Amino acid sequence: MAVLYIVILIGVLVFVHEFGHFLAARFFGVKVLSFSIGFGPKLLSLKRGDTSWDIRILPLGGFVQMYGSEFEEVSNPDAPDFARAYNNKPIWQKAIINLAGPLSNLLLPIPILFAVYFATVTQDLPPTIGQVLDNSPALGVLEPGDRVTHINGKPVQFWTTLQATITANPDTPLLMTIERDGTSLQATITPEKTIRRDSLDILTQTIGRIGVTPDLAGPVVGVTTPMGKAAIAGFKTFDEIVAVNGNPIRSFVELEQAIRHNDTATLTFDILRPTPAEINFGSLNILVPASVVITHPADSLEALGLASANMFISEVDNSSPAQRAGLKAGDQILALNGLSVNLFRSFIDKLAQTWENPHELTVRRNGEVFTTTIQLEKLTITGEFQEEVPIIYAGFYHKVLTVQPDLVDKTMTDRLAYAARISVTRTVEASSMLVVYIVRMFQGRVSTKSLGGPIMIGHMASKAGQDGIEAFLRMLAIISINLGILNLLPIPLLDGGKLAILGVEAIKRGPLTMRTRQIIAYVGLAMVGLLMMLAFKNDLERLWNMIFS
Repeated sequence: MAVLYIVILIGVLVFVHEFGHFLAARFFGVKVLSFSIGFGPKLLSLKRGDTSWDIRILPLGGFVQMYGSEFEEVSNPDAPDFARAYNNKPIWQKAIINLAGPLSNLLLPIPILFAVYFATVTQDLPPTIGQVLDNSPALGVLEPGDRVTHINGKPVQFWTTLQATITANPDTPLLMTIERDGTSLQATITPEKTIRRDSLDILTQTIGRIGVTPDLAGPVVGVTTPMGKAAIAGFKTFDEIVAVNGNPIRSFVELEQAIRHNDTATLTFDILRPTPAEINFGSLNILVPASVVITHPADSLEALGLASANMFISEVDNSSPAQRAGLKAGDQILALNGLSVNLFRSFIDKLAQTWENPHELTVRRNGEVFTTTIQLEKLTITGEFQEEVPIIYAGFYHKVLTVQPDLVDKTMTDRLAYAARISVTRTVEASSMLVVYIVRMFQGRVSTKSLGGPIMIGHMASKAGQDGIEAFLRMLAIISINLGILNLLPIPLLDGGKLAILGVEAIKRGPLTMRTRQIIAYVGLAMVGLLMMLAFKNDLERLWNMIFS
């Protein structure tokens, strides 16, 4: 089955690439002699008109042989089909013919991803505010439960629409219409200009953020002081509260409301407590039911000595930046560089965006507050396919429990619009990232060990195929982008090299000599050969590590 996935992947990508050359050549009246998938001896061949359609024994690429191309130029005006020879076409037409192959690969992901998103994204989150971050533009303006219905007069139906509008408008005031407790309100919020770096630390992007999330914090609490009523009654950090006085609790907001509106002399909490359990192959935490009773309770969680577990550390790695900063499991992060924080994933994101710089953390431990400095690290780990993956490493973790709102069905029109927009966006983002990645590799800032050849592609295709049609189509789209960009590199024998030669000929207003082109071809062959050897070397090292790891 793995072989089938590889054959389909390579076959589709090569066919699309070569068919782009074929269509452009035929459009400009160039005679196409052969359309071949693979190299070497022919396995199957079918002649239609001027063109022989061939499948060859080595499925590692393909080619379109055009009349009068490469080193078989047609220079005699009396030769048959002189006007249909590739070499007798204007430079701009030859450039388009060479560009058509890579361009086809770069455009292929758009219909593929369109189909994937249209088929799979049938629902979306509503544009309802779940949490508001401290020190954010939305703080004091938006509240949990608010539903944004319009931005600058345009209707907002889904969270993705809200997010896209905010992201695209840094430092631009946005007039929002909000529904709150059945009442319509208006407020102007200016998204904060933020520099976003991708996970591989390759691209930076300027975006807008207002500091809201669609999910609610779960009813998991942390103990802020050992002398508080909650700690004395038996509460522990990371207890999950499922009911108060018999009333079910679904989110931290509901928990706060239950405490604030309580009018009884006692509070009985039904909880689930993470408890370590030893098993044969390791250890895990199981949730054990328990009950905690507080008499003469206060009217807020803070007064009881409890807080949302959002900012409590659950685990710290040995010899990590977090451990060197003196952090321990159970610590509560209060502030980053003097600014309060209330959402762990946003806190980690802020750390990672400027990981090169030391950061001051304000921490609470057993009721005592102190400050410390943490310096994150950039490490290289081994990915799923034994490739090198750079990560930003802090070494501390958080147990996350969030409550997602009910999804909203998308109409057919909504699905079409979303699929069209996101397929183009994802294709452009992936293409841009790969271009910068290649530049960084030539600069020596990215390791050449990340290069992969046929073995890695085969492994990725097989794994994606086993994961389902959606994963396989996504993989097909990504590799198609890689093929398109790599073929545009100015290396002789590749399409980018041919375009570069055409550019030189346009500048000098005449073709290069046959001898010059032969030398360029030999240099290109050597460069492509070395590139393939490096890719094969990396593939064999990964294969060795996978077998013996």
